[in-house]
Amino acid sequence: MRSARGRALNRVLAVMVVAVFLAWGLVLLLDGEQRDTAPRTSCGAPALTYTNGTPLGEAVARDVTGVHAAACAGDYGALAPFVSDPTRPAAEIVLTWRAEDPTGVKLRAIAEVLERPGAGGQGGLVFCDPDKGLVVFSRGTFDVRSGLTDVEFPGDQRLVDCSRYGPDQA
Repeated sequence: MRSARGRALNRVLAVMVVAVFLAWGLVLLLDGEQRDTAPRTSCGAPALTYTNGTPLGEAVARDVTGVHAAACAGDYGALAPFVSDPTRPAAEIVLTWRAEDPTGVKLRAIAEVLERPGAGGQGGLVFCDPDKGLVVFSRGTFDVRSGLTDVEFPGDQRLVDCSRYGPDQA
């Protein structure tokens, strides 16, 4: 016979699993409704090297390639598996991005930024183009998985400051 604590933990786990599936289903549902609003763009190949020419590791290269492919396809839903944020579910983040950019302008910028070599540091990998944006992949920690953690775009009369990520980026 199971203890009350064991049954309670099983219920909590079941609720968490259902919540994840519901969030993922919402992303897939909305992705189907809005797929045409973010048109595909013609893309080059993602840069799979650091600015010094060293190849990216296999796992990071897989993430960069996946994000680049999703961005080229105009597919916000396909970004969710690559997003890593300990404070919010990936599905929620992707829905926010889609709401802010329904025509996919930022997705095209992400694809173009990922076609430049990235700068590596202790925290992860940064791709940057002052005119187009910044894309950051974290290395992760023991309790937070690695993945796409930040995107930043130029604003009103302001370019992205790439100089803080290495001399080859600006």
